[in-house]
Amino acid sequence: MSKPTLLFIPGIWEGPLVFTQISTSLSSLGYPTQSISLPSTGTRSPGNPSMKDDENAIRAVTQKLVEEEEKEVVLVMHSAGGFLGSAAIEGLSRQEREGKGKRRGGVTKLVFLCAGIAPVGHVHGDLPFMDFETGKDVGEMHCIRPRELLFNDLSPTEAEKWLSVLQPQPASGWGGITDYTAWTDIPSVYLICENDQILPDEYQVQAATLTGSKVERCKGGHMVMLSMPERVVEVIVNAVEEA
Repeated sequence: MSKPTLLFIPGIWEGPLVFTQISTSLSSLGYPTQSISLPSTGTRSPGNPSMKDDENAIRAVTQKLVEEEEKEVVLVMHSAGGFLGSAAIEGLSRQEREGKGKRRGGVTKLVFLCAGIAPVGHVHGDLPFMDFETGKDVGEMHCIRPRELLFNDLSPTEAEKWLSVLQPQPASGWGGITDYTAWTDIPSVYLICENDQILPDEYQVQAATLTGSKVERCKGGHMVMLSMPERVVEVIVNAVEEA
Protein backbone atom coordinates (compact mmCIF):
# COMPACT_ATOMS: atom_id res chain seq x y z
CA MET A 1 0.00 0.00 0.00
CA SER A 2 1.42 3.39 -0.98
CA LYS A 3 2.13 5.95 1.71
CA PRO A 4 0.19 9.23 1.80
CA THR A 5 1.76 12.49 0.71
CA LEU A 6 2.69 14.70 3.65
CA LEU A 7 1.87 18.34 2.91
CA PHE A 8 3.61 20.83 5.22
CA ILE A 9 1.96 24.19 5.87
CA PRO A 10 4.03 26.85 7.67
CA GLY A 11 2.91 29.65 9.90
CA ILE A 12 3.58 33.31 9.25
CA TRP A 13 7.14 34.67 8.98
CA GLU A 14 8.85 31.32 8.71
CA GLY A 15 8.44 29.94 5.18
CA PRO A 16 8.80 26.29 4.15
CA LEU A 17 12.53 25.91 4.94
CA VAL A 18 11.70 25.16 8.57
CA PHE A 19 10.36 21.77 7.47
CA THR A 20 13.51 20.70 5.63
CA GLN A 21 14.94 18.43 8.33
CA ILE A 22 11.74 16.58 9.16
CA SER A 23 10.82 16.36 5.48
CA THR A 24 14.17 14.75 4.70
CA SER A 25 13.73 12.26 7.55
CA LEU A 26 10.23 11.35 6.45
CA SER A 27 11.30 11.03 2.81
CA SER A 28 13.92 8.51 3.93
CA LEU A 29 11.06 6.49 5.44
CA GLY A 30 9.30 6.40 2.09
CA TYR A 31 6.84 9.27 2.51
CA PRO A 32 6.33 11.68 -0.39
CA THR A 33 6.55 15.22 0.99
CA GLN A 34 5.70 18.69 -0.23
CA SER A 35 5.78 22.12 1.42
CA ILE A 36 3.60 25.18 0.86
CA SER A 37 4.86 28.74 0.57
CA LEU A 38 2.30 31.25 1.83
CA PRO A 39 1.90 34.07 -0.73
CA SER A 40 1.67 36.68 2.04
CA THR A 41 5.00 35.82 3.67
CA GLY A 42 7.72 38.21 2.56
CA THR A 43 5.29 40.91 1.40
CA ARG A 44 4.42 44.42 2.55
CA SER A 45 1.19 46.37 2.66
CA PRO A 46 -0.61 47.87 0.86
CA GLY A 47 -1.47 45.66 -2.10
CA ASN A 48 -0.39 42.46 -0.34
CA PRO A 49 -1.87 38.96 -0.50
CA SER A 50 -4.51 38.29 2.14
CA MET A 51 -5.28 35.38 4.42
CA LYS A 52 -7.69 34.13 1.75
CA ASP A 53 -4.87 34.17 -0.81
CA ASP A 54 -2.85 31.97 1.54
CA GLU A 55 -5.80 29.61 1.92
CA ASN A 56 -6.29 29.50 -1.86
CA ALA A 57 -2.62 28.61 -2.37
CA ILE A 58 -2.96 25.73 0.08
CA ARG A 59 -6.14 24.58 -1.59
CA ALA A 60 -4.61 24.65 -5.07
CA VAL A 61 -1.76 22.33 -4.07
CA THR A 62 -4.02 20.01 -2.07
CA GLN A 63 -6.60 19.89 -4.84
CA LYS A 64 -3.99 18.91 -7.40
CA LEU A 65 -2.73 16.08 -5.20
CA VAL A 66 -6.22 14.84 -4.36
CA GLU A 67 -8.24 15.37 -7.53
CA GLU A 68 -5.69 15.20 -10.33
CA GLU A 69 -3.19 12.75 -8.87
CA GLU A 70 -5.75 10.89 -6.70
CA LYS A 71 -3.36 10.74 -3.76
CA GLU A 72 -4.11 10.40 -0.09
CA VAL A 73 -2.78 13.42 1.78
CA VAL A 74 -1.94 14.21 5.40
CA LEU A 75 -1.72 17.91 6.25
CA VAL A 76 1.01 18.85 8.74
CA MET A 77 0.30 22.38 9.97
CA HIS A 78 2.40 24.62 12.18
CA SER A 79 1.29 27.73 14.06
CA ALA A 80 -0.97 29.90 11.84
CA GLY A 81 -0.81 27.12 9.28
CA GLY A 82 -3.31 25.33 11.52
CA PHE A 83 -6.24 27.62 10.82
CA LEU A 84 -5.12 28.39 7.26
CA GLY A 85 -4.85 24.75 6.24
CA SER A 86 -8.03 23.76 8.03
CA ALA A 87 -10.00 26.44 6.19
CA ALA A 88 -8.58 25.61 2.77
CA ILE A 89 -9.64 22.06 2.04
CA GLU A 90 -13.43 21.91 2.08
CA GLY A 91 -14.66 18.98 0.01
CA LEU A 92 -11.24 17.34 -0.22
CA SER A 93 -11.44 14.83 2.61
CA ARG A 94 -11.33 11.16 1.70
CA GLN A 95 -14.67 10.63 3.42
CA GLU A 96 -16.37 13.39 1.43
CA ARG A 97 -14.93 12.11 -1.83
CA GLU A 98 -16.00 8.55 -1.11
CA GLY A 99 -19.50 9.87 -0.46
CA LYS A 100 -19.48 11.22 -4.01
CA GLY A 101 -18.38 7.90 -5.45
CA LYS A 102 -14.71 8.83 -5.86
CA ARG A 103 -12.75 5.85 -4.69
CA ARG A 104 -9.24 7.30 -4.65
CA GLY A 105 -7.64 10.40 -3.20
CA GLY A 106 -8.44 12.64 -0.27
CA VAL A 107 -7.12 14.18 2.91
CA THR A 108 -7.08 11.47 5.56
CA LYS A 109 -5.51 13.11 8.62
CA LEU A 110 -4.58 16.49 10.08
CA VAL A 111 -1.48 16.95 12.22
CA PHE A 112 -1.30 20.17 14.23
CA LEU A 113 2.12 21.26 15.55
CA CYS A 114 1.48 23.84 18.32
CA ALA A 115 -1.02 25.26 15.86
CA GLY A 116 -3.41 28.18 15.92
CA ILE A 117 -7.01 27.04 15.68
CA ALA A 118 -10.03 29.14 14.73
CA PRO A 119 -13.72 28.17 14.69
CA VAL A 120 -16.06 29.15 11.89
CA GLY A 121 -16.86 32.85 12.12
CA HIS A 122 -13.64 33.83 13.87
CA VAL A 123 -12.34 37.24 12.76
CA HIS A 124 -8.54 37.31 12.64
CA GLY A 125 -6.94 40.42 14.08
CA ASP A 126 -3.76 41.61 15.78
CA LEU A 127 -2.10 39.43 18.43
CA PRO A 128 0.27 40.32 21.31
CA PHE A 129 3.35 38.75 19.67
CA MET A 130 2.99 40.85 16.51
CA ASP A 131 5.38 43.79 16.08
CA PHE A 132 3.87 46.61 14.02
CA GLU A 133 6.43 49.24 15.05
CA THR A 134 9.71 47.99 13.56
CA GLY A 135 8.49 48.00 9.98
CA LYS A 136 5.66 50.52 10.18
CA ASP A 137 7.24 52.89 7.65
CA VAL A 138 7.45 50.16 5.01
CA GLY A 139 4.21 48.25 5.68
CA GLU A 140 5.77 45.27 7.46
CA MET A 141 4.73 43.24 10.49
CA HIS A 142 7.35 41.24 12.39
CA CYS A 143 7.51 39.00 15.44
CA ILE A 144 8.20 40.66 18.79
CA ARG A 145 11.44 39.34 20.33
CA PRO A 146 11.72 36.38 17.95
CA ARG A 147 14.86 34.98 19.60
CA GLU A 148 12.98 34.61 22.89
CA LEU A 149 9.54 33.70 21.58
CA LEU A 150 10.38 31.51 18.58
CA PHE A 151 13.86 30.13 19.16
CA ASN A 152 14.09 29.90 22.95
CA ASP A 153 15.09 26.22 22.90
CA LEU A 154 17.70 26.43 20.13
CA SER A 155 21.42 27.01 20.58
CA PRO A 156 22.61 30.59 19.96
CA THR A 157 24.19 29.49 16.66
CA GLU A 158 21.02 27.77 15.45
CA ALA A 159 18.84 30.65 16.64
CA GLU A 160 20.97 33.12 14.68
CA LYS A 161 20.72 30.96 11.58
CA TRP A 162 16.93 30.81 11.70
CA LEU A 163 16.51 34.46 12.63
CA SER A 164 18.02 35.25 9.24
CA VAL A 165 15.38 33.10 7.52
CA LEU A 166 12.38 34.96 8.96
CA GLN A 167 10.48 37.21 6.56
CA PRO A 168 8.01 40.02 7.22
CA GLN A 169 4.27 39.77 6.94
CA PRO A 170 2.12 42.65 5.65
CA ALA A 171 1.15 45.15 8.34
CA SER A 172 -2.43 45.47 7.13
CA GLY A 173 -4.93 43.97 4.74
CA TRP A 174 -4.21 40.34 5.64
CA GLY A 175 -6.82 39.20 8.17
CA GLY A 176 -10.19 37.72 7.37
CA ILE A 177 -12.88 35.39 8.65
CA THR A 178 -12.60 31.62 8.99
CA ASP A 179 -15.49 30.06 7.07
CA TYR A 180 -14.64 26.35 7.20
CA THR A 181 -12.86 24.00 9.62
CA ALA A 182 -11.59 20.69 8.27
CA TRP A 183 -11.21 19.22 11.75
CA THR A 184 -14.98 18.79 11.94
CA ASP A 185 -14.70 16.26 9.10
CA ILE A 186 -11.19 14.80 9.33
CA PRO A 187 -9.49 13.09 12.32
CA SER A 188 -6.54 14.93 13.80
CA VAL A 189 -3.57 14.83 16.13
CA TYR A 190 -2.33 17.86 18.08
CA LEU A 191 1.25 18.10 19.35
CA ILE A 192 1.29 20.33 22.43
CA CYS A 193 4.68 21.98 22.90
CA GLU A 194 5.06 22.72 26.59
CA ASN A 195 7.89 25.26 26.21
CA ASP A 196 6.11 27.30 23.52
CA GLN A 197 6.46 31.03 24.23
CA ILE A 198 4.02 32.07 21.49
CA LEU A 199 1.05 29.83 22.26
CA PRO A 200 0.76 28.99 25.97
CA ASP A 201 0.12 25.43 27.06
CA GLU A 202 -3.43 26.29 28.12
CA TYR A 203 -4.20 27.68 24.66
CA GLN A 204 -2.92 24.54 23.01
CA VAL A 205 -5.00 22.36 25.33
CA GLN A 206 -8.10 24.38 24.44
CA ALA A 207 -7.25 24.13 20.74
CA ALA A 208 -6.81 20.37 20.90
CA THR A 209 -10.10 20.06 22.77
CA LEU A 210 -11.93 22.18 20.20
CA THR A 211 -10.61 20.11 17.30
CA GLY A 212 -11.24 16.81 19.08
CA SER A 213 -7.65 15.83 18.38
CA LYS A 214 -5.65 13.00 19.83
CA VAL A 215 -3.11 14.79 22.03
CA GLU A 216 0.64 14.26 21.94
CA ARG A 217 3.08 16.24 24.08
CA CYS A 218 6.72 17.29 24.07
CA LYS A 219 9.02 19.74 25.85
CA GLY A 220 9.74 21.75 22.70
CA GLY A 221 9.28 25.43 22.00
CA HIS A 222 7.26 26.99 19.20
CA MET A 223 9.69 25.94 16.46
CA VAL A 224 9.51 22.32 17.53
CA MET A 225 10.39 20.99 14.07
CA LEU A 226 13.81 22.62 14.53
CA SER A 227 14.46 21.82 18.19
CA MET A 228 12.89 18.34 18.43
CA PRO A 229 12.71 16.98 14.87
CA GLU A 230 12.82 13.32 15.93
CA ARG A 231 9.76 13.78 18.15
CA VAL A 232 7.87 15.55 15.37
CA VAL A 233 8.68 12.75 12.92
CA GLU A 234 7.49 10.20 15.48
CA VAL A 235 4.18 12.03 15.96
CA ILE A 236 3.59 12.29 12.21
CA VAL A 237 4.39 8.64 11.52
CA ASN A 238 2.14 7.50 14.37
CA ALA A 239 -0.67 9.72 13.08
CA VAL A 240 -0.36 8.30 9.57
CA GLU A 241 -0.32 4.71 10.77
CA GLU A 242 -3.51 5.34 12.75
CA ALA A 243 -5.30 6.96 9.78
